[in-house]
Amino acid sequence: MTPSKRSRNQGFTLIEVMVALVIVAVTLSALSMALSQTVFQQGSMQNRVLATWVAQNQMIELQQAQKNGQRLEKKQTVQMANADWIVELTLEPTLIPGIQKAALSVTLQGEDHASAHLVSVMGQ
Repeated sequence: MTPSKRSRNQGFTLIEVMVALVIVAVTLSALSMALSQTVFQQGSMQNRVLATWVAQNQMIELQQAQKNGQRLEKKQTVQMANADWIVELTLEPTLIPGIQKAALSVTLQGEDHASAHLVSVMGQ
């Protein structure tokens, strides 16, 4: 056998193996990062949906409390889906007499930003 034929049959060189390993490592790293972001986004979306449900429930309770002449709480803690949610109410007058703007902000306890905001108008 000639030396050129023998060198072709010996397999991959070290450089070829290292390049292949680098390509596999970069690909797996990118895939891992994409999966991590997907899991994070799914958890974030779940919190936003739950916060929206809390806000909608609190808005209905707020409207019922106002109809019944009950006192409106400006800040309260509500439990839903094994989590504590902080609900903050802001009432502002509007240009129409007897109508006020009610804004609810819902934050998961322990977080620094609101997961949901809901605005409605109510009679006084």
